[in-house]
Amino acid sequence: MVGAKQKTVHVLSVIPRLSQTLREKLTDVDVVEVKMIGDASMMCHKKVDEEGVVALKEAEVLLVDNTFLTQIKDQLPKLQWAQGTWAGVEGLISHFKDKPKPTFPITRMVGENFSQLMAEYTVGWIISHERGWLKCKENQDKCEWVTEGNIESYRSLRDLTVGVLGLGNIGKEVARSLKAFNCTVHAYARSLPPVDKRTNNVDKYWCTGELQMFLKQCDYLVNIMPSTDKTRGMLGGETLKDAKKNAVLINIGRGDVIREADLIKALDSGWISAAIIDVFTEEPLAKENPLWKHPKVVITPHTAGASTARDVIDTFIANFRRYSQGLPVMYVIDWDVGY
Repeated sequence: MVGAKQKTVHVLSVIPRLSQTLREKLTDVDVVEVKMIGDASMMCHKKVDEEGVVALKEAEVLLVDNTFLTQIKDQLPKLQWAQGTWAGVEGLISHFKDKPKPTFPITRMVGENFSQLMAEYTVGWIISHERGWLKCKENQDKCEWVTEGNIESYRSLRDLTVGVLGLGNIGKEVARSLKAFNCTVHAYARSLPPVDKRTNNVDKYWCTGELQMFLKQCDYLVNIMPSTDKTRGMLGGETLKDAKKNAVLINIGRGDVIREADLIKALDSGWISAAIIDVFTEEPLAKENPLWKHPKVVITPHTAGASTARDVIDTFIANFRRYSQGLPVMYVIDWDVGY
């Protein structure tokens, strides 16, 4: 009897050890690592080489960094499904906005570890900001023992109301982590979830049309919204004028939720007291950008969460098992909704 044909997965990614980890997890699958050329330190300089192009023509299942899909879409005649390695998909949405959409499903990465990293970033920066740890480091550099302000008179997380904008997998983990420290957690989403889908980690839900009242309640605003037509500029204009006194904005979602000029105006006008920003409309952030030297801004280089081989593989294997059984894959990009 002739045995069943061995399944093959093609991998096109710069994530370290991704192909090797997949081989270790799926020992009965042939993993083909697609060859690339170019500067290994700059993803935008990496290109598929001739050998890789030949390999892609045979690919039916592809595990791929999102940015490469825009380069190779027309080189995949047999592809049945592509699993992206990133949680954010606005680059793909933007690229295909006015172009024919891929005929194969593309799924986004959803991982527990990725969500935890985002939650750790959020909790860590709230604690750091409340206790004045950056100021402590400045004082240390000057050999000064200072206990004034919030260095000594700080708030506990149980004293804070934190608003989470966006309640997908990441938002839910952020809410769970905050609630573990006894925060009061409010959540803002496009629509209210059904009662049976709500979580005890959220004290109050808000939805479209209630943003003004939501802002008035929160000491911290944590944006985790994706970039869509409905979210771009959502916090822009004079929206943050309605924020609670001394509120702090933490943005780990997408930079275009507020124009940088609007953010600076909100800070300079005293509508919010500080901003901790990990994502920007254009990255890397230009050296001449005024946010770098703004006294009320903390900048991190889009590192709140990182796609690790472990996270990507867990998401891929869960979907690959469904695909192998003829079941619909999960987390398919909805081109109309924008994520």
